[in-house]
Amino acid sequence: MFDDAHDLIERCIRREEKAWSEFIDRFSGLLYYSAKERLKRSGMYFGEQDILDIIQNVFLEIWEKSRLEEVRERDKINAWLSIMAQTRALNFMRKKKERLLNEEELFNIDNIVSDKSEEYKIESIDELECAIEGFAPREKIILKLSIVYGKTHKEIAGFMNIPMNTVSTIIARRKELLRKRFKSC
Repeated sequence: MFDDAHDLIERCIRREEKAWSEFIDRFSGLLYYSAKERLKRSGMYFGEQDILDIIQNVFLEIWEKSRLEEVRERDKINAWLSIMAQTRALNFMRKKKERLLNEEELFNIDNIVSDKSEEYKIESIDELECAIEGFAPREKIILKLSIVYGKTHKEIAGFMNIPMNTVSTIIARRKELLRKRFKSC
């Protein structure tokens, strides 16, 4: 195994196309598993495409920046690749969290996905924005994640890095106010 991996890495460093294809075939499962498990532990929502994007970015970085030259202990390539995939998954989560926490982007009507008709979708978002106008930014994000994106209290707590009881309390209290405000907007 050691000689085989060592030889494969050397051939990839020389940029042999066949070696690179073999490298991708051989290690894509490891990268997939490592990235997926790291994302699962985060408690954040992620999709299949997110994992595939992370894997693709890892392979692209290895190729473009000749990162395989940095691997000193070639017999430990699995550990090196696993750590790299997990690190890229963490970076992905940070970027995703920053995008979602940007209040302007989060409350942009164009970013809302709904099964309803376009007319109904805009009307519902307008009503929601009117109803939550005076809420604190954190409360707006929590309610939006719950109501619009259908996230569970546990998912929201993990994403916001706050206790689940806090999320449940905010949602319960604010939903009561929302019931009243929807009637007046």
